[in-house]
Amino acid sequence: MAIPGKNSDLIRRFKFYGFGFAVGLLAVSVIYKGRGCQLPSSAKLEELGWQKLEYSKHAACRMECRHISEAEIIELLGKKEIHGKGKVNYDKSDVHDMPWPTYAIEGITTTGKNLRIVIADCDTISKVVTTIDLKMENDSCECK
Repeated sequence: MAIPGKNSDLIRRFKFYGFGFAVGLLAVSVIYKGRGCQLPSSAKLEELGWQKLEYSKHAACRMECRHISEAEIIELLGKKEIHGKGKVNYDKSDVHDMPWPTYAIEGITTTGKNLRIVIADCDTISKVVTTIDLKMENDSCECK
């Protein structure tokens, strides 16, 4: 047999807790409305895409040799209003590189090329260091 006052006290506590939880959920949904979760890879890709894009001499030579266009680089990076198709491969990136961390962005372009673009994150500039066509077996480029 239950003690009359104990069950009603427990129910009252659950109601009180439930009301506070509901108010907290409502507050969080109002404060964070429209914001979504973003993985570090997509956040870094978005940051690199918004920065000014420059090319090293080595990258320009590799792009010419491997027939990679600037439009394909922009397509993977996601410059401005275009959503980037690339993903940051942190296994091939060196985020502790000095003086600027380098990120390897990989993806398949609409032309069917499987590319890896190595980009140095220089404060407000994304500098393309090199470009690699991952489908190319023989690389005859002699860029320095």
